[in-house]
Formats: sequence, C-alpha cells, structure tokens
Amino acid sequence: MKKTWIIPVVALLFALGCGGKKAEKTLAPYFSLQDLSGQRVTIDNFKGKPFLLVFWATWCPTCRSEIPRLNKLTKEGHTVVAVALDRDRDKVARFVKEHRILYTVLLGNYQVTIDYGNVRFLPTVFLIDPQGYIVGKMVGGIDQKRVEAFFKRG
Repeated sequence: MKKTWIIPVVALLFALGCGGKKAEKTLAPYFSLQDLSGQRVTIDNFKGKPFLLVFWATWCPTCRSEIPRLNKLTKEGHTVVAVALDRDRDKVARFVKEHRILYTVLLGNYQVTIDYGNVRFLPTVFLIDPQGYIVGKMVGGIDQKRVEAFFKRG
C-alpha cells in the first residue's frame, strides 16, 4: 500500500511551522534592585552593552560552580549581573567576599523572579542584548559556547 499522503502532510506541517514570521524579541522586564552597598541599580544601567543576567543563590551547588566562569567573563570585559535570591544581605555579602566574586551582585526579590517568567530553577541565565531584549535563556548552568557566541555578536 502506497503512502502518497505522507509528502503533502509533511510539506503542510513544514509550512505551518515556518510561516515566515520571525520570532518576536522580548524586551527584558525592568528591574530596580539594591546592590550589596544599598545602592539602587536598574536595568537601564546596563543598556547599550550585552550582558548576562544570572539568577542564583549561595546555597545552590551549580551556582557556586559557575563563579569561576562568570569571573573569567568579567575579567575579559564582559558584563555579568547576578541577582541573588537569598534573603540575608549579610550572608550574600560574606559569600561574595569569600568567593572573590568580581561581577555585579544585586539582591533579588519575589517580584523580579515573577517578572522574568517565574524563575524556579537555579541558576537561570538570561542573555540580554545591547537594546535590552532577551535573546536567550539557559536553565541549570551556562553553555559556554553559547555565551561566547553571544558576546562576539555584541
């Protein structure tokens, strides 16, 4: 029995899946959070350059293992912004000092996790382009090749 219907169905599915529309970019939600010195920092502080927005916590083993990679990116001149989801500012400050974190650390809150799509897993990393659009997301760890390509595009 010939299955002559397969090619037209596959062609139709392909056409529907590739309807010619480009995926819409999503503007990164606005945030205004405190850094460890109590200064207010907003997303506007980072516009004009690509940056990683990393949601993390001091108790997260994977987050801890990413510190050297994020420090390396910072040393290379890239912008990394880490939103700590711990509740204790002093604990975060001690952790940052103890682990010699070089990148910007902000104190997160429940609202910012909701604004960024209900962040539930750590680390969650957003790649944000110079115009402030989210162009990528990584959950559970950093894909080094993807991050390198992101910063090369600038």
